[in-house]
Amino acid sequence: MMIMILHVLNTFWKKKQLLGLCLFPIYLIRDKYRFYACMLRARFDEHRDETDMVKATKLLKAGEEEFWSRQHPQPYIFPDSPGGTSYERYECYKVPEFYLDYWHPSEKAMYPDYFAKRELWKQLRLQSWDKEMKQLQEEVTENPKSEALPPARKEGEFPPLWWNIVTRPRERPT
Repeated sequence: MMIMILHVLNTFWKKKQLLGLCLFPIYLIRDKYRFYACMLRARFDEHRDETDMVKATKLLKAGEEEFWSRQHPQPYIFPDSPGGTSYERYECYKVPEFYLDYWHPSEKAMYPDYFAKRELWKQLRLQSWDKEMKQLQEEVTENPKSEALPPARKEGEFPPLWWNIVTRPRERPT
């Protein structure tokens, strides 16, 4: 239980840091921002070794209340973050993996290591496909509650539809 509280406190500290200590839009001057960041870190460090669960829970609740009460009415949202101006902007550039099958051999020759590994992946996919589909049919109900796929059941086997994870496109074009 103590480990869970410490994990929650650490996550809360990171959340406050990422959201600019609730002060980033107000204090754009770096030295003031850094001063308040150090003060907040000192407040967290005062209770780092807290072993009383009741007190740790109260501290966490008080910190979350302060976090929400001091949050800026228009917080800074990074462009690539959810809600940002460029969130998922590059989805249209993600090309399906099977397009690589249509590359000319001279183009494939520029990336010999990748295409050698890709041929091994394709062979593994053909070998494991029937097992994966059987596992999906056994474990996934007619009305699944989420899109989460079941994990691999034995060591050395692959989870269903592992191919989509191994060959996923880059997140952003460079």
